Amino acid sequence: AIQIMTALIHHCLAVIWTYLLVSQIVAFGETYLPLAILSGYPYWSPFFYIMSGSFAIMLEKRRSKFLVSYTLVTNILSACIAVIGLLIITLEFVLYHLLSTKAIWPQQGMGVSLIISSFFGVCTF
Repeated sequence: AIQIMTALIHHCLAVIWTYLLVSQIVAFGETYLPLAILSGYPYWSPFFYIMSGSFAIMLEKRRSKFLVSYTLVTNILSACIAVIGLLIITLEFVLYHLLSTKAIWPQQGMGVSLIISSFFGVCTF
C-alpha cells in the first residue's frame, strides 16, 4: 500500500509541477525548464510503483512461485527507479545552482518534494 501511495504522491506532484512551470512562465517571464519535468520522471515513475505495490498485495492474498518472482522483479525495478529519481534531482540542484542567477520559487519547492518522495520510495523497498 505504501508503494501505491508513493505512486499517487508522484503523480500529484507531477500535476502541481506542471502548473507551477506554466505559472512561472506567465508570472516571472522565466523559461527555466526543470530537468525533472524534461526527463518525465514524475509522469512515468508512478507506473512502476503501482505495479510493484499491486504485485505485493496480490502476493499477500495468494502465494505462488510466479507472483513471488514478479513481485521481486518489480520491487527491484521500483527501487532502481527511485534511485534514478534521486540522481535526477541531485543533477537538477547542481545545474540550477550553476545556470540560474536568481531564485525562482517553484524550483525550490519542487526539489524538496521530489527528494522527500524519492527517498521515501527507496526506503519502502
